[in-house]
Amino acid sequence: MIGKMLKCCAAAVAVFSLCATISAADLVDNPRYQEWSKYKPGTLIKMDMTTAMGEQKIKSAITTTLKEVTPEKVVIEMKTSMGMPGMAPQENVISRIEPAKIEKTKIRPVTPEEIPNCKVISKGAEDLKIGDKTYKCNWYEVEMEQQGMKLKSKMWTCDDVVDKLVKNEIKMDMGNTTMVLVEFKAIK
Repeated sequence: MIGKMLKCCAAAVAVFSLCATISAADLVDNPRYQEWSKYKPGTLIKMDMTTAMGEQKIKSAITTTLKEVTPEKVVIEMKTSMGMPGMAPQENVISRIEPAKIEKTKIRPVTPEEIPNCKVISKGAEDLKIGDKTYKCNWYEVEMEQQGMKLKSKMWTCDDVVDKLVKNEIKMDMGNTTMVLVEFKAIK
């Protein structure tokens, strides 16, 4: 059961990161570098994630923090903490370097239309209120396959938030996951 929960969480993180590739081969501006380099170290995004599988619930927090900005790269740290009933909380920290220039084939998709194996069912625009803040969002309902699992997702993105994701509701056979932005601290 725990293995399925971890697989479910991994699928949710895979959807959050929107990892995929596009085509070509020359070095080009890295969109993720360009987005993060507008800010100073200490800028952060915190997402709360809840995964429900039957009666089991896993609560996680994912905090992505800008650690360093240079003309050549940004260093981003992703700290994940996960709590499961009956187990001590687990933490994981990963640092990632986003170079200013990358091969065109390594550019990550920005919208669901660009993600391989992702079918956009519907899309629109909506103001989404989270806490005391309202975000002007684009939303997408999609069907896709990640890590061998079919899933349906509705995601809200906002151009005013670094990495864009504000909310994501994911439905899978083995359970559901909801991710919600709880903090965006922009230091300019």
